[in-house]
Amino acid sequence: MRVFVGYLAVGLIHLLGLLNLRGAQRLGRFIGWLLWVRSTRAKAVAQVNVDLCFPDWPESQRAELVRATLRHNGMTVAETGAAWGWSQAKGTALLAGIEGESIMLEAVNASTGTLFIPVHLGNWEFFNHSLSGYGDRAGMYRPSKMPAFDRYMRESRARMGLGVMPTTRQGVESLFEVLGRGGIAITFSDQEPKLARGGFSPFLCVSALTPKLPYELIQKTGCKVVFGYEERLDDARGFKTNFIKPDDDIYSADIDVHLEAMNRTLEACIKPNLEQYQWSYKRFKRQPDGRDIYADCP
Repeated sequence: MRVFVGYLAVGLIHLLGLLNLRGAQRLGRFIGWLLWVRSTRAKAVAQVNVDLCFPDWPESQRAELVRATLRHNGMTVAETGAAWGWSQAKGTALLAGIEGESIMLEAVNASTGTLFIPVHLGNWEFFNHSLSGYGDRAGMYRPSKMPAFDRYMRESRARMGLGVMPTTRQGVESLFEVLGRGGIAITFSDQEPKLARGGFSPFLCVSALTPKLPYELIQKTGCKVVFGYEERLDDARGFKTNFIKPDDDIYSADIDVHLEAMNRTLEACIKPNLEQYQWSYKRFKRQPDGRDIYADCP
């Protein structure tokens, strides 16, 4: 069954690739509307997250943020055909501008290696397009349980020159190796790791299990760090690449200070575009007291 579903998913992505960006985003907004009007898991999780992070907001304002983020979630799904299926030149043409380019260039031109930390905001799949041509790059991903879909996902990302590694010990070692060569490593900071691979630190005043891997990479290799995200522009104008210099404490040898700085930088990235953040992800699934804050979600 997984084989069939995997091929079906790949086929759907190929169909999405036939749409131009405007058509894909129109379809995505419809998907987001469906997620909003139905009792979906995405809607329930997003509501829990927004309620936790913005308890002082009026209920109507929190509901509007949930509705808006589901609309952007839908567009991210519908844009997969462009992000994975289009040629490099055609996909890169959707990048309409760069903010903070000097921050990125200063980091990649250093001899220490650069750790890029993308944010799940806008469409992060296009971040790979933004770094195309900047040399030796490696990033990790969570393998799919559908072999055909997993193969297509890896091959699509690798076309942009990214060395794609699974989230295994071997994948982690590959990041250390590429940084040791002065190259580029890519890893996310806003995905929940295994309990042994993270530490609890506040994110928007909520305790969040935060990955320790960036800390280990920084301390062992002395690499530079740059945050980044692909902001979705209005009226199907494409995406603006934003490179952000992190809080200086991200280089601290104190792991707790580092984790707090990483989450502060993440907050600075998402606050200007809250509706484009992936609020439908169970970011706070593990809590220090063991409670399940998503227990009532479908």
